[in-house]
Amino acid sequence: MRGQPATSRELRRERMAGNWGGASEHIGRQWEEMGLRMLQNRLDVQLPWPVKGYIPRQLVALAGDEALQLALSRSGLPSPDVVVMLEGSGGRPTLQALDFKWNLEFASYGQICSEALTALLQRAVAPLDALLQQTLGLDPRDLPVLDGLLAAPDLPVNRWFLTSDRNLRQEYPIESREVIFETVSPMEFFGPLPGWGLATLLAQTDRSTTRLQTLEGAEHYYRVGTGLLGAVTQLQVSIFVRHPAPVDAKTAFDWLRSRIRPHASIGFLQHSEKLMAARSQLLSRLRALSRSPYRFSNLTETLKGLGIVLPEKEDGLPSQERERWGEMLRRVATEHKELVYRTGLRLVQSGLTDAETLSRMESDYRRFADRARAHAEKLIAASLAAQG
Repeated sequence: MRGQPATSRELRRERMAGNWGGASEHIGRQWEEMGLRMLQNRLDVQLPWPVKGYIPRQLVALAGDEALQLALSRSGLPSPDVVVMLEGSGGRPTLQALDFKWNLEFASYGQICSEALTALLQRAVAPLDALLQQTLGLDPRDLPVLDGLLAAPDLPVNRWFLTSDRNLRQEYPIESREVIFETVSPMEFFGPLPGWGLATLLAQTDRSTTRLQTLEGAEHYYRVGTGLLGAVTQLQVSIFVRHPAPVDAKTAFDWLRSRIRPHASIGFLQHSEKLMAARSQLLSRLRALSRSPYRFSNLTETLKGLGIVLPEKEDGLPSQERERWGEMLRRVATEHKELVYRTGLRLVQSGLTDAETLSRMESDYRRFADRARAHAEKLIAASLAAQG
């Protein structure tokens, strides 16, 4: 394997580029699904479990259920991807948390420790309680809990991480006995994912198709390919277009080939990095323009002029009043944002560049602020009239 510092830099670069097309999200979801199948196969064929003296009997998957995930997030506690029911030497059921991690550097012992799962069970999150009791046929709060495990693909960088200074400096380093390493087929894993078509074209251009046969090489080309697909999709339209039409792999590849020579994935990436950095600066200015110029402090000022005094901070309002005025402020913010995008798109369509459009709108910001204030005052009047 190459020296770790260089590899670490390359991985960060690949991940940042891949985020233009959502590569990490695609990989994460795919690993949850494939990892769960591999885990179930371990149970079916009765492979040895990493924790001696225990046999896994049942898996309860928590990932993938949006309603359950929402309830778990509201609990404010860390939650695993899977709860495993084990059978100990005395036959007593025992629970264990398990988390799927494609990259172990993003794993945390706090996510899988016994204390975390115990706290979650004691919180009595209704959907979780119902799922566990229905699946296991037992009250989960009555069962002992073991420290959990991580399931990760057998990648060189994951093996390296376990002995790295970064891991060893953690309060609770991840230990090899806490990880189930799975052998993953590159084509089976990456082949169905969005962006793989461009990944293969890039490998062919680099004359490196043999790298696609290794998981590490396939991940490299997948992240770069998915990122470039996302970049080309965005770079072909104005920043005022919020939902660009998807671009297929060949169209993106031809677009890159028409602009960069010699044809190579590293050249495509370097060119796209420059363009996306410039676009990011424009988007930052657009976000600033899109923020509502009418906020809670403006609301208190307006109401004070009408003889209504509100607390200095929104948290000081009774819940009903907070919801009432909060909804009004959200409506003003939404209308302001829509106006900014409509105006920007109209100016771009008239022939201005994104940068020219932003400059014109920034110089005319007072008009946007006045429009937001007028809208707010109209909504306030209607609210007060409805209240009687």
